Amino acid sequence: GPVVARPVRSREAVAALPDLDAERVRPVADGVRLLVDRLGETPLIGFAGAPFTLASYLIEGGPSKNHERTKALMHSDPELWHALAGRLADVTATFLRAQLDAGVDAVQLFDSWAGALSERDYRRFVLPHSAAVFESVAPYGVPRIHFGVGTGELLPALRDAGADVVGVDWRVPLDEAARRLATPGTPHPVVQGNLDPALL
Repeated sequence: GPVVARPVRSREAVAALPDLDAERVRPVADGVRLLVDRLGETPLIGFAGAPFTLASYLIEGGPSKNHERTKALMHSDPELWHALAGRLADVTATFLRAQLDAGVDAVQLFDSWAGALSERDYRRFVLPHSAAVFESVAPYGVPRIHFGVGTGELLPALRDAGADVVGVDWRVPLDEAARRLATPGTPHPVVQGNLDPALL
């Protein structure tokens, strides 16, 4: 069913989106601090939804199988799309920085629905905004992980957004993912994942 009561599909709706300030994130940061304290030497990964996935929920009003409204907005009004995705990149970056300030050891950007896109559309409409998020947390010097479902054909683009580690879903074997990510003259790619949640 609907997740967003009033879908975001206009400039007015984008302008009305609230900023994410430290006070709104404080309960999450407090929870992270408690976990870091109790986990001791065990690393804790912070996470956030990526701009495309968040935008898709806002535009569609909830989960969508084919993301028709999202793709239609991207192609019919790229300026509005980039305004929305840019706002969401700021929100995501703020959320991740709050977790980093609270002590997480790495961050993961989840782009759950990016697999619905072609690589061309991903690079044009999505990569710049995910890259902005990764760039904003780069000064912390922690591993940055990028993951999407059904993104086997997008793995190099996910890396190019600024990830140190690329998450792989169960559809692509890890050795094949590493092969797709290998680029001459660059460090060997780091991959993570490949577990089928149904089997788990």
